[in-house]
Amino acid sequence: MSLVVNLDSYLTQIEATAYVTANYASTDAQYIAWNALSTTDKDARLRKATKIIDRQPLTGGKVLYTQTLAFPRAIPTDYYYNQTHPGFIGWGNGYYVQPSIPDAVKNAQVELALCLMTGTSKRLELQREGVKSFSVGNLSENYGSGRSNPLPYEVYELLKEFLATSVSIS
Repeated sequence: MSLVVNLDSYLTQIEATAYVTANYASTDAQYIAWNALSTTDKDARLRKATKIIDRQPLTGGKVLYTQTLAFPRAIPTDYYYNQTHPGFIGWGNGYYVQPSIPDAVKNAQVELALCLMTGTSKRLELQREGVKSFSVGNLSENYGSGRSNPLPYEVYELLKEFLATSVSIS
């Protein structure tokens, strides 16, 4: 089944491929892996990435209660999003809204789809599982209480302005 924007994806496969082409060299593992996938597999990775993004605790709520996906978002005016985040516009009833899906969300979806293909580091996997430290022979590693978000760094950086800050993501 092909992707349907605003139903199971934030962008089309063509847009995703354009993003990969614009942001990765032809020798990068992500570029090679993406272009080796079939159309069906690209759709599956993008669909999965959308689901992961939509499971994150996000600030505000859906603009329309009938929309299937989490974006675009509506933020109560007491957050002053129209001044700190120019992508929002005023919309009666005390809310600022995103008139469309932000590019940062689309880019995060592609980055996450790429991570789903190429995998994450063993360190990140251990941290996601709650491991604080480990040792092998004379080598030991301790993981501090830094960023507790299990999203890959690139994805987190793209989405952080939309993530609810009072919730720890695990």
